[in-house]
Amino acid sequence: MHRWAWTVSNSLSLVRLVLGVPLAWAIVQEATFWVIALGLVAFVSDVLDGALARQQRSVTELGKILDPVADKFVAGVAALLLVLQQKLPVWFAVLVVGRDVLLLLGGWLAWRWGGSVLPALPPGKWTAMAIAGTLFAAYLRWEDWLAVGIALSIVGMLSSSGVYFRRWWQLFRERRTAASAVRSGAQSR
Repeated sequence: MHRWAWTVSNSLSLVRLVLGVPLAWAIVQEATFWVIALGLVAFVSDVLDGALARQQRSVTELGKILDPVADKFVAGVAALLLVLQQKLPVWFAVLVVGRDVLLLLGGWLAWRWGGSVLPALPPGKWTAMAIAGTLFAAYLRWEDWLAVGIALSIVGMLSSSGVYFRRWWQLFRERRTAASAVRSGAQSR
């Protein structure tokens, strides 16, 4: 399969990305039915896109970019709107959005250093699910579940960030070793 081919799973990720706009509208309008319906469609598309890509052996570089960008866009927009509605603590939204920005920057660096896009890992997917659940609890003002969701999200963000940092550090070391070998080879000529 071509590394940048368009696939069914990429289409699902694109649908999730586009759903961020009507979901934002539904949150602003406090249209609970639509928040739940669009949120569930986004969640199901997130679960299905990766499963389909692996099942059909159609994992692409485009999909490895599109999937996390869609996740981060939907979660970031929802978190910021929920802060504006005073349903979600500001510090939690800053933590979610800040981590997502760092992950996107790290993914870009990994691509620049290694030439390919790093795939999402299970801890990152579990964290995305915990954050999604937390955002639902915040929107619905389920205070007890919000506290549990925030705790689970923080644990997930810390653990998945550690996993991603370890991957970036390994790529950085490989890049540095390769550059050192090139310099040594150039000096020996």
